[in-house]
Amino acid sequence: MKRILVTGGAGSIGSFVCEYLIDRGHEVIALDNGSSRKVEHLFETGRFKFVQDSIMNKDVLERQVQRSDIVIHLAAIADPKRYVTEPLNVLNINVKGSIQLLELCAAKGAKVIFASTSEVPGRNTQVPFNEEADRVLGPPSINRWCYSTGKALIEHFLYAYRQQENLPFVIMRFFNVYGPRCDDLGQGRVIPIFMEKLLGGQPLTIHGDGKQTRCFTFIEDACQAVVELALNPAAEGLCFNVGNDRETSILELAQTLIKVGQFESDIVFKPHVEVFGKSYEDIPRRIPDVRRIKSVINWEASTSLEDGLRKTIDFYRDWAKQ
Repeated sequence: MKRILVTGGAGSIGSFVCEYLIDRGHEVIALDNGSSRKVEHLFETGRFKFVQDSIMNKDVLERQVQRSDIVIHLAAIADPKRYVTEPLNVLNINVKGSIQLLELCAAKGAKVIFASTSEVPGRNTQVPFNEEADRVLGPPSINRWCYSTGKALIEHFLYAYRQQENLPFVIMRFFNVYGPRCDDLGQGRVIPIFMEKLLGGQPLTIHGDGKQTRCFTFIEDACQAVVELALNPAAEGLCFNVGNDRETSILELAQTLIKVGQFESDIVFKPHVEVFGKSYEDIPRRIPDVRRIKSVINWEASTSLEDGLRKTIDFYRDWAKQ
């Protein structure tokens, strides 16, 4: 049995990760500055602790790291609107908070499982992205790139800590995780935003022309990968794409949601600049090369987009009634 700290453990991905770790017999501490609503069902297990605080609170963070064998670091600001409107907050939490955590883990000798992002390669047009793909970014004057840059910087720190202080780590780059518990209606990423409109009988607004593509990964698939990467020694010292490699345009996503949920909403289009302002830049295609994760831990996403969206729609319909 391991004692595992999950930062951001009461969030969407974190709550599933905590649940799966407990199901496998481990003790779990969830550190999160948000509500415990998504993890309250875990209190009765006797192997779960919730600490409501921020990774910026060094004293609290140090106490939890000292109690842990493994730290799964999911806590971050990951909302594209906040990249543009709050770049300083994004950098402080995602960079300063993470560096503080790595220092504590190195001192303790705790293995770090770091949630990076599929945005690290940026504008690179050589898709699918493998884990060694070059980074091609816009200028620092465009706030949109602060998130990608912050995550990549922590990847650099992890490789440096391993080289100089023998810190064990695993890097995970998530590709558009969606599903139950993934943000409140209308907040965060594209699917909760679409779901609020659909459940309210309103048109779906697509930013840009809808031809931009993503690879949507069902949350239960992604979280099973997180747990296996955390516990499997073969994954140590490596970076992994965690994603489904089915490429889907945002327009196709909207159409599929309407079809699967039997909604009657129309689709309208709005320029990016009207939504995010001039300090945002979209990435046309983002597709993972998933050969490494399949070969090392024998994982691949198994939930089809249609099945995942059906489960997601059922969840948000129930959520809206509460």
